[in-house]
Amino acid sequence: MSRFFRRKKKDDEEAEAKSDEAPAVEEPVAEPAEPDTPAEVVDDEVATVEVAEEVPEGRGDTIPYHDSIQDRLVYMMNDERMADGLEGTHEFTLEFMAMGERFWISKAPLGEIETKVGKASDEDAHIRISNDSVSDLLTAATFAEFSKIYLKHYKTSEAGKFIKIETRKPITDLNRKGYARVPILKLLIGAAR
Repeated sequence: MSRFFRRKKKDDEEAEAKSDEAPAVEEPVAEPAEPDTPAEVVDDEVATVEVAEEVPEGRGDTIPYHDSIQDRLVYMMNDERMADGLEGTHEFTLEFMAMGERFWISKAPLGEIETKVGKASDEDAHIRISNDSVSDLLTAATFAEFSKIYLKHYKTSEAGKFIKIETRKPITDLNRKGYARVPILKLLIGAAR
C-alpha cells in the first residue's frame, strides 16, 4: 500500500528543478472590451450578432399537460402540426363519451373549433373512450405517443381499456369533409375504416 501513496523519485526531481529556476514574470494581457450592444464595428461595417432561439431536440412536438381529454383534444385540433389543413375543411362534428361525460367538438365551415357538453344533434362519428384509456391518453407527451396509445386501445381492447368508434355517416362523405387530410381527424376516426 505504501507505493500507492509515495511519489516517484523522478517527479520529485522535476519539481525541485522547476523551483530552482527563476520565476518568469508575465506581462498583463489587455482583454478586448465587450460592446454594450449586440453590434460590433469592424472596418466601418456593422456586424450584428443574431441570437437564435433553439428548441431542445425532441421537445418541439411536446403536448402540454391537460387535466381532461376534452381540453387535450381541443388543444390538438388547434395545433398547427396536429391539425394541419383543418382550416380548409368543411364542417364536422365529433361526439365523445369519456369519463362518464358526453361532449362534442365541432367546426363550422371556415369557422373556429368549439366544444360543448351534451349530445350532438348530427354528429359524423361517436367515439367512446374508457376511463383507463383516457388516463393513458392524458399521459402521452407527444402526438406520436398519443397516436400509438389511441390505436393500441382501439385495435386490442382489454378489460377497462378500450376505444370504440362508430361512424354515423358514410366514409366517402367524411373524406370529402377533410377527415382523410387532417392528422388528428384521420387518427380519431381513421382506425374505423
